[in-house]
Amino acid sequence: MENQNKVYQEVAEECSQYCPCGCDHSVKNVSTGDDTKTPSCLNCKHFSVSEQHCQLDLYDQIVTNL
Repeated sequence: MENQNKVYQEVAEECSQYCPCGCDHSVKNVSTGDDTKTPSCLNCKHFSVSEQHCQLDLYDQIVTNL
C-alpha cells in the first residue's frame, strides 16, 4: 500500500487537473504518514475513493508518462 500511495502522490504532482478536496482522509493516506496535506490522488476531488479511480481518466495517462 505504501508504494501505491507514492504513485498517487507522484501522479497528483504531475496532474494538471489536481484539485485538493480538503477531505480528512488525505492525512491518513499520504505516503509519508504525517499530518501534511501532501498532494495525492486520494485527496483530489476528481478521485473516487469508493471506486479507486480518477473520474477524469487522467491517472493512466500520467502513470504511463512517469
